[in-house]
Order: sequence, then structure tokens, then C-alpha cells
Amino acid sequence: MAGEPASSSSGSNPNSSTTADGTPGDARSARYRDAFVPALGRYFPEALTNAVVLAGLALLVTVPFLEPMTQLELLGTGFFDLFSVQMLLILYWVLGATLVESPRVGAALDRLAAPLPTSQAGVVYATGVLSLLLGWLNWALGLIGGVYLGQRLCRRARENGTAVHYPAVLTASLLALVLTNQGLSSPGGLMLADESGLANFMVDDVGSIAMSEFLLHPVNLLSSVLFVLTLPALLVVLAPSADADAITTLSERNDRLGASGSIAAAFDHYSTAVPPEDWEVGDRLENSTLITALAVVVGVVSFGWHFATGGRLTLPWLAFTLLILGLAVQGPPMAFRRKTEDATRWALLVAVPFLLYAGVWALLDEAGLYGTIGDAIAGTGFPAAASYVVAFALGLLVPDPGSLWVLQGPAVAAADADLVASLVATMYGAGLSNLWLGFLFASLLSLYGFDWREFVRYAGAVTVYVTVVVVGLLLVF
Repeated sequence: MAGEPASSSSGSNPNSSTTADGTPGDARSARYRDAFVPALGRYFPEALTNAVVLAGLALLVTVPFLEPMTQLELLGTGFFDLFSVQMLLILYWVLGATLVESPRVGAALDRLAAPLPTSQAGVVYATGVLSLLLGWLNWALGLIGGVYLGQRLCRRARENGTAVHYPAVLTASLLALVLTNQGLSSPGGLMLADESGLANFMVDDVGSIAMSEFLLHPVNLLSSVLFVLTLPALLVVLAPSADADAITTLSERNDRLGASGSIAAAFDHYSTAVPPEDWEVGDRLENSTLITALAVVVGVVSFGWHFATGGRLTLPWLAFTLLILGLAVQGPPMAFRRKTEDATRWALLVAVPFLLYAGVWALLDEAGLYGTIGDAIAGTGFPAAASYVVAFALGLLVPDPGSLWVLQGPAVAAADADLVASLVATMYGAGLSNLWLGFLFASLLSLYGFDWREFVRYAGAVTVYVTVVVVGLLLVF
């Protein structure tokens, strides 16, 4: 029988292993508790609880319009119409994290961090700029990569005798949440770009919008460039001075890099329980880089041909591209499979809660309330700006931006306004609400040494600045 590989992660025992039947031992359980994904997951709210609240509200508001049995049927079966959307959103979260949390990506991040400055202002600004840029490319690169880059720079600064205020650095890492929904991995943009209807559940009503239209819209393009350059500078100004008594440095408990201080070592999660000289046929297949190479070649040819012949970047094609890139950077097939075990924790935001989100969508759609909500948004006179406000409020209950678009998208379309501008505004609202969720739960739960009032100050300043810029540009364009 093929031997089951073991793995290790930052803060874990590198000698942890699994039994041949795959049963986790104490060491592996400790690895899962200490791994980055479940650790960060402790700072975010339980999405399912908020989904239940939304479902209850949807049932109440649709009472005058639907029979009780119809309500229950829609709530219980509404997800069937959006099943493909749910599966693609799960892949969106899982494959993104699987791609990023690999030694090869970690080594690239180490090289990126090496020449950067180690003064407090330099660390905060560099972390913010990189998290925003990487987040524009992919949510996992920005969020996961930003956190680890920030910690790597803090470690380098400490080695040079410089104290760096870590709350400001963590804030800079989380800035990726502001911009990730505006770039190449925007779930709303990717869904709306799909002409097939597999991910774009509104294709019959409003058609599709190419990602290029979304990315190059003046509001999106100008605000993205401005935020990359200026949001990190805002945090530099807000952070305490380098010689202040209020500096809170990166503590050992919050440090995800481990003893080596290397991001590549922190992402090095895979080793085999069976020595290579004792491998059987199954072990050799599981660890064959040749199989990976063949899969990657086929994948590169496939998406290369798709895009070369005018194919669009959509949610299904992003998932396929992340799959191929994930295989390429993870190496052996079993290493890719192993990392997906950790990465599935990201899907907790959408796996079960989405069933209720879809039920809410079905209830509001059947009751005809999306038209009413759209009229209310249009009645403000500034539908795009109103969509931004609604998305921010709704995002505090729906942490997954893709699910938020499922719930709010039909109302935005019904407002009969500029759909691209409204999509940009909605994605910004979703990103800012994610930032607040991260601050709130990081400060109230187990991140030691952090004052919730400081998080509120950072989040409040970022929110005011982003709102002024985005709403101002929406009014101009």
C-alpha cells in the first residue's frame, strides 16, 4: 500500500507524520492548529451564524408576498439554481491558498523581501504596497503573502536592532482586502464576465461584462493606482513614532515564520513518511514530478489557446489556471493534495453558508423584491454610491465577496444604472467590510498585545479615505 506522506508547517513539528491509513496523530493535529489558515480563521466571524440571521430576515420580509410553504421550499431548494456558482467560489478560495502556500512561492517572497528597507516607516510602507499589488493579482497572494512579508520584514528589522510597531504592519498586510476585489481575482467581476452562465447567474437578464471593462473603468483604474501609492503612507503617518513607548513589536506567539525566519521554510509543508528507497509503485506515482509536468503542459496549452483565441478571463477559467499553477509550484501530486487539506478551511466562508445565501436570493427574487430594492437604490440619485454603502453594510454579515454579489447583484442590475461602475462600488464595499471584520475579531480574540481601539483607528481612517476617493470618483465619472 502506498505510504501516506507527512507534512509540516510554520510553528509545527517538522517530524510530524501520519499513519499509513491517513489517521491524524497528535503532531499533525498540532500542525493544523498552528497552520496559518486555521490561525487566521480564528480571527474571523462564524459566517454560518450570520447566514442564519439573513435567512430569518428574508423569511420575515417576504411574508406578505409568498405562502409559508413556498417560502420554506425556496429557502431549502434555492441553492440548486446556484450550485455551479457555489462550487466555483469554493475553488476560488481553496485553489488560491493552495497556490500561494508553497515553498517555491515562499522563496520568491523571501527574495522580494530581501532588498526592502527595515526602518519602521519602510517596513509599513513596503508591506502595504506589496500586499495591495499582490492582492490585485490574487486574493491569496495579497493576504497570505502580505502577512508573511510583513513578518519577514519585522524579523529583519529586529535583527538590525530596529523596533517596528507590528499592529501597523499587520494593518498594511490586510490592506490587500481593500483592493483584491478590484483586480484580476475580483469574484464579482469574474462572475459577471462569464457569457456561458455557469458562474454568471444574471446572464439572461443583464448579459456579461468583460473583465477588461471592469479593470479599466476610470473609477477602478484611478482609485487602484492611488490606493497602492497612498494607503500605506496613511498607515505610516498613523503609526507611533519609532522611539515611542507605545510600540508593540512582533511577539513570538504571533510570529508565523518559525525558527528559521524564512517564508519558504514556513510554507514547506510536505515530506514523505516512507524513504524514497522504500517507495512502492503507488508512492512513486504520488510523488512523480513527471506526472505534474505533463499536467502543467496540458494546462498551459489549454488556457494559452483559450486566451490567445479571444477567450475571456472568467471564474471557471481562473479556477483552472490556479489549479495548473498550484500543481506547478507544489511539485509532486501528493504535495498539491496535501496542501488542499489546509486550504479547504478558507471554503468555510462559503461551503455551508452559501446554501442559505442562495435561499435568501431565491426568496427575494420570487417575491419581486429585487426590483423594489433596485428602485430604492436608483431613487437616491447616486445608485453606484448607494451600492457601495449597501455592500459595506451587507458585507459585515456576508464575509465572502462572491456570495455578497450573488445577494446584491440583482438589485444593482435592477437599479438600471451604469452596471460597471456599480460593480466597482459594490466590490469596494465588500472589501472594506472584510477589513473591519478582520480588525474586529483580531482585536477581540486571541491576538495578544493588540488594543481594539487602535484597530478601530486604523480601520476608521482607511474607511474614510477610501470612501472619499471612491465616492468622489463615482460622482465625477
